[in-house]
Amino acid sequence: MFDFIKRQRRERLTAEPFPEAWQEYLRANVAHYACLTPEEREQLHDDLRVFRAEKDWEGAGGLTLTDEITVTVSALAALLTLGLPARTDAYRSVSTIIVYPAGYRAPERRPLPGGIIDESGSWRLGEAWQHGPVVLSWADARAEPCNEEDSEGRTHNVALHEFAHALDMDYGTAEGVPRLHNPEQYDAWQKVMDRAYQRLRADRYWGREQVLDPYGATNPAEFFAVATEAFFGNPLRLRRRHRRLYATLRDYYRQDPAARLLRYLRTLPRPERSPATETAAEDAPAPAPPTPRTGRAWPWSES
Repeated sequence: MFDFIKRQRRERLTAEPFPEAWQEYLRANVAHYACLTPEEREQLHDDLRVFRAEKDWEGAGGLTLTDEITVTVSALAALLTLGLPARTDAYRSVSTIIVYPAGYRAPERRPLPGGIIDESGSWRLGEAWQHGPVVLSWADARAEPCNEEDSEGRTHNVALHEFAHALDMDYGTAEGVPRLHNPEQYDAWQKVMDRAYQRLRADRYWGREQVLDPYGATNPAEFFAVATEAFFGNPLRLRRRHRRLYATLRDYYRQDPAARLLRYLRTLPRPERSPATETAAEDAPAPAPPTPRTGRAWPWSES
């Protein structure tokens, strides 16, 4: 009975025309939106409306929630699940989305020498709790990865990062293994992800150039979240440098962002192509939105 009521509610919700103002938010804040086919955009429109309507939303740190904030965050969450079978129920364990204007100080107790307890907390850009909220910095959620790079060309988006954690925790605790599509995938997943994780740890130790954010070397859960950021934000470089990792993520998400990006670049008039050739495009992130946003406030994000 409950499923029937939920299905009817969702059908009514998605039957309405998608607001033009919301499309402008997506064009401005979600650069990957430009690479989607018309069919994929329609699906994203439906999925983000369901996500937005079925979650509780809270503004924190003085932030007043707007349609731009809730639509953008919902779209980034829905982008991850666009190819998953039960995409509109993928975040069933997420109850609330809390959005701060920028990085925030989270309560934390840390023991210090001499029996002292430090309760000053720590600065964060986002966090995800099992069967609880996802907390985000708006300044870093609207910075779509393809237009926000660090000094070494790596890409970041706190919304993609934290919603990847949410997918990971749907299966239990955050261990870097989301709910896969069949039992046979788990062995292959473990081998590929562990090898790529150990490679990132070694690259960080030796100071070698990396496509992935070194923060992913913290633990397997953070590695999966960081790899997800690169998969959607810098898919061509990830595919070239980590082919097996890219293929594993492609099989899980059932999406191919690198193919999408190349298809999109080929539709641009040649003078507007960036880069001008497909060879150079292998090192290029996805196209930037019309109005680039400010990136991470604190590179030492906790999650």
